[in-house]
Amino acid sequence: MTRTLSGLGGVLALAAALLAAAPVLVTERAGGAERAELPAEAKTWRAWIAEMKAAPRGPFKRIRWFCKDGSILPPKAYACAEHGGGAQHGEWSDKTKALRAAGYAVANILADLEVEALLARPDGRREFEQILIEQFLIKADDGWILRQARSYRGALQEEGERAGARRLLLRLLKEPEAMTRRFLPLRIAARLLKHGAETSSVTEIRQVSAALAKRDQAFMPLRNKIHVRPDAGDAAAVRAYAAGVSEGELRLAYEKLAATIDAVYQAPPVASVLEALAEAAAGTPALAAAAAESAARLRAAQDPAARLAASGAALAALRVAAALPETPGLRLALLDASLALEAEHFVAGTALDAGLERETRRGRLALLRGAIAGAYGTGLISARQRGALEETLERLKGDQVALSAYKQATDYLGLVPGWAGRWLDFHFRESVDHFAVIEPQAELFLQDQLRGSPLFFYAEALGGLSQDANRLAGLRKELFGKDVGSALRSLNPGLARGRLHLAETGGEGFEAEGIYLLPETLADLPPVAGILTAGAGNPLSHVQLLARNLGIPNVALDQALIPGLKPFEGRRVVLAVSPAGSVRLAEDDGSLDALLEAAEGDRGVEIRPDLEKLDLEVREITPLSKLRAADSGRIVGPKAAKLGELRHHYPEAVAEGLAIPFGVFRRLLDQPYEDSGLSVFDWAVGEYRRIRKITVSDSRRASELEVFRRKLYLRVLEADPGPAFKARLRQAMKEVFGSENGQGVFVRSDTNVEDLPGFTGAGLNLTVPNAVGFAEILEAISRVWASPFTARAFAWRQSLMEQPEHVYPAVLLLRSVPAEKSGVLVTREIDSGAAGWISVAVNEGVGGAVDGQAAESLRIETEKGRVRLLAQATAASKRRINPKGGVDKVAASGSDRVLSEDEITVLRRFAQELPQRFPPIADAQGRPAPADVEFGFLKGKLQLFQIRPFLESAAGRGRDYLKSLDAAAGKRADRQVALDEVPSEDER
Repeated sequence: MTRTLSGLGGVLALAAALLAAAPVLVTERAGGAERAELPAEAKTWRAWIAEMKAAPRGPFKRIRWFCKDGSILPPKAYACAEHGGGAQHGEWSDKTKALRAAGYAVANILADLEVEALLARPDGRREFEQILIEQFLIKADDGWILRQARSYRGALQEEGERAGARRLLLRLLKEPEAMTRRFLPLRIAARLLKHGAETSSVTEIRQVSAALAKRDQAFMPLRNKIHVRPDAGDAAAVRAYAAGVSEGELRLAYEKLAATIDAVYQAPPVASVLEALAEAAAGTPALAAAAAESAARLRAAQDPAARLAASGAALAALRVAAALPETPGLRLALLDASLALEAEHFVAGTALDAGLERETRRGRLALLRGAIAGAYGTGLISARQRGALEETLERLKGDQVALSAYKQATDYLGLVPGWAGRWLDFHFRESVDHFAVIEPQAELFLQDQLRGSPLFFYAEALGGLSQDANRLAGLRKELFGKDVGSALRSLNPGLARGRLHLAETGGEGFEAEGIYLLPETLADLPPVAGILTAGAGNPLSHVQLLARNLGIPNVALDQALIPGLKPFEGRRVVLAVSPAGSVRLAEDDGSLDALLEAAEGDRGVEIRPDLEKLDLEVREITPLSKLRAADSGRIVGPKAAKLGELRHHYPEAVAEGLAIPFGVFRRLLDQPYEDSGLSVFDWAVGEYRRIRKITVSDSRRASELEVFRRKLYLRVLEADPGPAFKARLRQAMKEVFGSENGQGVFVRSDTNVEDLPGFTGAGLNLTVPNAVGFAEILEAISRVWASPFTARAFAWRQSLMEQPEHVYPAVLLLRSVPAEKSGVLVTREIDSGAAGWISVAVNEGVGGAVDGQAAESLRIETEKGRVRLLAQATAASKRRINPKGGVDKVAASGSDRVLSEDEITVLRRFAQELPQRFPPIADAQGRPAPADVEFGFLKGKLQLFQIRPFLESAAGRGRDYLKSLDAAAGKRADRQVALDEVPSEDER
């Protein structure tokens, strides 16, 4: 069997193969290190960092004694003896001080770090995370800003730094959540901060080899091998290479790397470390027993497979027992033992790697079980996720399993690297993004944590199974001619061509014909041809729903694939995503011209509001309780009308509200437009007709359209609805809310051109959250009226309307509900289309999931209540209602579950009852369609905020070319897969 590229490990091999175009240390996060909206000073700060790397004293200007009484004295023996003691080290330069004052924790000196003061600062946690990022950079970038200063005598004292690191770790390990929610970051800290006896790790090997490759480009091939396919023989290879290096200092660095490799691969039995931990934990019997039992299993394990299983089980056992020790010292000893076990686990995996091609499917699945235990034990996945993976493996038993079950299982197992990446993001993403402003290589910090972990072998073992399942099913995941297996995952089917862009991460500067790599699903994404998402994003966010509706192809890809995209940036490509899940990203060679030109002219969507139904004469502000679904498109939009219907059927679940009908907005358009002698409406109609006469190929058309759009937007925004309207609004608010000032409301756009049978329009227009006070509410209403004419909303909608002048926003004022959790529910399985299931995405706080946050994603069987976990909520923050107005952004809990079992039961019952209690929801052809419901929970009680049809692009799913990619899939669904066979490339 020829080895193919697959999973995280295979992707790393692909990255290595393309390394000539992908620099070693610039493996950007999706969108690149140069992200939008960098501070104006960023260029200057980066220049300072470059200067420090080259400066003999690095970030320091001189050596001084820093005494405990605050005195700073010149260097001499015992200078602080009469000042309460102190430490000697480098004094920060003015540029270093300026960077630290700007919030960048560089040149950290742990010897005299005031730990309590650090943790008392509001940003103390982030500063601690930056200390870890700096430690990573020092290893991975040849000393980073200390590159030359390492030989500046007295700048840093090794023993003082170790003592300071130990103080910091022990203080952090006192905290109640240290060994539960904070287990992963503190374990990483124990690895990065030297705090006792010197230990070696696989992560250190990776970092040092990368740093050496920067100094010596000829070392690059061996560095690639060490990163992609490491083994014990790398030490001899490094020594052989060093023999030909003339520079003495560099030759010594290679010898040190070789010694580190030896230390990892020839380390004394880790069982002795566990036995020492068991002895130290005598006062904590459960921990002592776990350590002793793990040591015994490791001593009994002879072959690599047994060592992988035993070390994975031991890692898991230590994590389970991690909360038991009460003393920080014992907690630190447990983390150190866990790190030693991880090295043993990695070595066992590399020993197994060479024989994976000969391993049966059953054998690989058994190896995955050990790697899953290791991933849990290192803190990368939760107990809940581990349980879900174990359940998946349990379903693959017997001599044979159905291909459908085999593929579903391998697809599910492929979620693990994404889960781990999101959990790392939860803890470190904000700090990484912040630090990357001054040093783009900070982006590599998170990747480094994954690639030196149990997931390295996990991805290799799974990759062949994923490709095997795809081959058997007749599917292929292809990136520029390479099969990358589970590293690509279909989100939305569709077909698109355009230029590939990697550098945009904000909402500005997008081309409608571009195919964009994004770090996540952006809430404010303008129209694009195709989307590549680094990680799955949130499949029920507004942008994902809109992309699905319009047939815009969207693919989730592993972060490690990003270097392989660099050579194709700016080139024209074709992105094809089939309904069954085949993915092909290839250069646009012209072979699909006829098909693509036809596809570009037919998105299968056209916005056609029912103008005969429209009644613009109704101008009375209407309580939500008086609206019904039939009013949608008549006097208000679908939000208010269908929420009124929901309130009728679920009065306890829908808050009070008011609707300002279309007619009030139309009255604004009857006002005169400047001195033209025309109303705003007549002027707009004339402009639409004038611009439509300009040919699409004429460059003037786009600029003329933008000038007109902006004028219309500003005219609506600044229009005065008049004193009579304001008086009516005051009175209506008093009647419904009991006050015109003290009651917070969400001010929501509700147009006649959304939630139509063929077009959703999800999230295109404005919602102003929790406006408090009459003046603020009035201002929010004007902004909402104008929001359909923002550049983004206008661009998504404009090309899909025959009569774009007939866009009328109503406004919904909905009483603010301080939901503790909120999200989106679709009354079907959105991936397969299966009935009898609901799809849910939910986060803590208000406004959860709709803006693309990293949400808890579930599939729930409505009858039996089975729950399939697709992702845990890992958004680092949540939104909370502020009684004075607006919403506050506060830290999320990091809990491994958002919805309780009781809340899941409530959602199941709601989904089951909805078709009988709510008027039928239909698609463009009048067929029953699933419902898309925004919901929340407050004190365990269901709250409903919106209901709309869940629409997909028939064109996106039905094009013949996309169907051809799935031609073999339907014919093979019922075949059986023999688990005791070795995977083969034979697709029959």
